[in-house]
Amino acid sequence: MIEGFNKETTMRDVLHKTKEMVQGRGKVVILAEHAEDKQCVSDVRKKFMYVAKEVDEDKGTATPVVHIEKSFDSKTRDEFFYMRVRGFFHVYRNRRLVKIGYSHTLRIRLHWKTKSNLANKPVTIV
Repeated sequence: MIEGFNKETTMRDVLHKTKEMVQGRGKVVILAEHAEDKQCVSDVRKKFMYVAKEVDEDKGTATPVVHIEKSFDSKTRDEFFYMRVRGFFHVYRNRRLVKIGYSHTLRIRLHWKTKSNLANKPVTIV
């Protein structure tokens, strides 16, 4: 048995979806997990999106754009974290240059059931 994992007190649901989009030029992969135990309820969502487009020239790979948000509500004891990374890169496929645009998203929502966990939680103010 995994340490810290109690079968009787932990409930976990996992969902995985993969679907095609934009007339077969792209893919979306979604992973969602909902877990509940004595201390907190957590929802984690991961989304990976890729879109391919044929181009004539390689304009280089751009630096990925990263967006991060984090919040904590002490009254409702809800914690939220969001991160998105967007960018593109080039590949050759069947002797043709293809630009692959991507977007990776991570969302985490936590609801703490007890206040005692909050007192031991480290806090960083940025």
